[in-house]
Amino acid sequence: MAPRERDVLAQVALGCSNTEAGRKLSLLPETVKSYLRSALRKLGARARFEAVVARTSIDVASSGWA
Repeated sequence: MAPRERDVLAQVALGCSNTEAGRKLSLLPETVKSYLRSALRKLGARARFEAVVARTSIDVASSGWA
């Protein structure tokens, strides 16, 4: 996953809208939406929540906590 896709997912995990995430990351909301769509596809998720859960699971597994 690309670094910006991870950045966008981190903002989504914090509950940010596309506009809020864009403001924090200096991106247009449309760009945030594009990164999010790409992340959803890569994670096999259909919704924002699924993507956050999938990414969190990956992070936990790779950290050795699983």
